[in-house]
Amino acid sequence: MMTRRSLVAAVALVLASVSAASAFEFHPYEEAVVKAAIKSGKPVVIHVYAPWCLQCRAQASILARLSTDPQLDRVTFFKVNYDDQPDVVAALNCPRSTLIGYKGGKEVARMSWGTSDEDVTKILKAAY
Repeated sequence: MMTRRSLVAAVALVLASVSAASAFEFHPYEEAVVKAAIKSGKPVVIHVYAPWCLQCRAQASILARLSTDPQLDRVTFFKVNYDDQPDVVAALNCPRSTLIGYKGGKEVARMSWGTSDEDVTKILKAAY
């Protein structure tokens, strides 16, 4: 029989392993923060995402699966909400379901609507 103490310890262990397994997280798109990250020259990936979009969900699923790749620790990820940030979408000049990679302060890759591992990893590899 599991005691309360052992249950708490088990939950803590699971939460710690989940946190450690994720190499990156998406930050909300805030223009000043994103511009500073791109200007720094470090790798940046922006995902233009709508929660109701099937292609967006497929891309997010692939990104989640790839999140344990230690090479991605160097990449800063931002998510644009397609529905709530139309001015950002217009400024980026892209549809929903778009991944944009930046490296050295410049855009190096862009892909819209792709839902294969190859489509997504191409953008990630261009950025790092």
